[in-house]
Amino acid sequence: MECPVCGQMNADEALICLSCGQRMPSYLGGVSIDTSQTEGKTPMVIAGNIDFPLPPSKTPTSSQPPSSQPPKPSLSPKSEKPVSSRFPKPPLFPRIESEAAAIPKEEKRSQTDAFDEEDFSLTKPPKRSLPPPDPLSMSRPSHMIYAGFWYRFLAWLIDIVILGVVQGTLGMIVLMVSAVFAFRGGDFSAASFAFFFGAYGVVVLASIVVSLLYFALSESSRWQGTLGKLAMGLKVTDADGHRLSFPHALMRYVSHIASNLTLGIGYVLNVFTPRQQALHDLIASTLVVYKEVTPTDLAYNPAVPARTAQKMSVLLVWVMSMMFLGLVALVSRTLSEMPAYQTDSVAVRMHEAEMLGAEATAAVSGYREIHRRFPPTLDAANFHQTSPQVRQLWIDADSGIIHLELAFPPLRKKTLMFAPELDEEDDLIWICRSDDIDPKHLPDHCR
Repeated sequence: MECPVCGQMNADEALICLSCGQRMPSYLGGVSIDTSQTEGKTPMVIAGNIDFPLPPSKTPTSSQPPSSQPPKPSLSPKSEKPVSSRFPKPPLFPRIESEAAAIPKEEKRSQTDAFDEEDFSLTKPPKRSLPPPDPLSMSRPSHMIYAGFWYRFLAWLIDIVILGVVQGTLGMIVLMVSAVFAFRGGDFSAASFAFFFGAYGVVVLASIVVSLLYFALSESSRWQGTLGKLAMGLKVTDADGHRLSFPHALMRYVSHIASNLTLGIGYVLNVFTPRQQALHDLIASTLVVYKEVTPTDLAYNPAVPARTAQKMSVLLVWVMSMMFLGLVALVSRTLSEMPAYQTDSVAVRMHEAEMLGAEATAAVSGYREIHRRFPPTLDAANFHQTSPQVRQLWIDADSGIIHLELAFPPLRKKTLMFAPELDEEDDLIWICRSDDIDPKHLPDHCR
């Protein structure tokens, strides 16, 4: 195919001329040449909707009239200066290129720099952040990641019941066997009691070891929890959500000592920490989470504190527990001091009854000096005094023994007696004694 601009022959399927670079009529959809000789207008090649200027014909530069000789043909592609350099090709997108040329160079540079800095910066490293969570890898919502206080309390209660049954059964068996061997044949010597209490100490030590191994082995196993935690759907992990080693689980169990020495505050701390950890969890860097929780869940939920309702309930129960323990301590102290108080009260009342008996002996002694015999009744000796500490008061006319039946606890209906005796000078003396009163409640001279 011949180029309509420079006359170069090209292949039939060529899209662009190899000589001048113009599009071929096969791409533009038809070519026509405007040969109208309008003054001041360059002949154009009409190719589709685009007009290409034809190369100007060679005209004489002098003012001589044109000769009748035919014009020389235009330069061939083999001329020294190519046609494309003499006839530059028009722009393909004149509007866009004209608008781009109208933008100042400084503005172009600033726009390019800003674009590069924001989107294609090679000097600033990209910010590292966690990728968006995969819904398939998120097994629980955020409020079901860390185990709450009451779930953990119920799991602990189940474990305590299980351990109590096992330890109690084994302890009873060991103590019964040790008692049979220690006290066989009715031997209750010091050696037998030493053997029995030694066996009891072994039972206590074995109970501690069983508890330690139960928690440490269970929490470091592939189940990652005790039977109580498994029943409540919980497990124990490290700070990243992975399985504990045996030394790590052992350290967590020993850390319970700190929580136990704080009057329960170490356990109440669970509802105030970001990851709902108790004091022993903070010491051992462990977590108690729900069974389905994965390390990815923990990575996207680094802080999920307990809800307000849970905080209020735990605080209320803790305060009530402290009040109950205080009441128990007060009652225990009162009961421990009650025997001493009762002893002092009994001693005071006994002294009052003793004084009443001493006055009765004085009246009887006066009656005997006059009548040389004991009075048949105390009324005969003109003795009519009474006391709230004495229920009854009478005298045995034959022996002269005065009887006082007491009216106060714990000596109610007990009898204090004053028996007459003659000394070396045949003077009457009175001896205080009792047949049914504990000697610790009697005055020193009545024992």
